This record gives sequence, C-alpha cells and structure tokens, in this order.
Amino acid sequence: MFTILIIICLVIALIASISAWVNTHNIIKDLGEIKNKLGITESKDNQSFFNNDLDKD
Repeated sequence: MFTILIIICLVIALIASISAWVNTHNIIKDLGEIKNKLGITESKDNQSFFNNDLDKD
C-alpha cells in the first residue's frame, strides 16, 4: 500500500512539473509577442558591479 502511494505521488509530481514547463513556455512566448508589439529591442548591455569595482588596479 505504501509503495502504491509513493508511485501515485511521483506520477502527480511528474504531471505537475510537465504542466509547469508548458506554462512557462507559453508565458515566454507571450512575452516575446508583447515585446514585438511594443517595439522593444533586445539589449545586451549587461553592466555588472564587478565592471566598476573600485579595487581593481
């Protein structure tokens, strides 16, 4: 009985993880469409704290 309960929990966890992945994929796709409609371009200006470190010689 205990093993059946564990198997059911694992199947539920697997289904939940797959549905979360699909949901995330849909959100990323929708955000890409919104960016295109708003005309937002991809910016690769990654300023880091370490680029402006005061201790660098």
